[in-house]
Amino acid sequence: MAGIVEVLLGLLDVLEAEARSLRMGFLRVVSALLVLAAAGVFVLAALLFSLWAAYAWLIPWLGVPLAALAVSLFSLLAGAGLWWRARALLR
Repeated sequence: MAGIVEVLLGLLDVLEAEARSLRMGFLRVVSALLVLAAAGVFVLAALLFSLWAAYAWLIPWLGVPLAALAVSLFSLLAGAGLWWRARALLR
């Protein structure tokens, strides 16, 4: 009977250690995802400012409508190229 109790206590100790390890791993993953989300927001802001700067730079030469068209076509082509590259990497 004492052997069974010792085995059960040992099993509970192992489960407690594994739960602690799982909790620490979960916190690391959540913190990494939060940092990744913040980095994504900054990258998106930088991309939007770059497109806005290109638009403002093109206005004197092309006018407002054509500058908007040129910047939107560039961003569309860049997005399509990145999408195509991501699909190629997944194959």
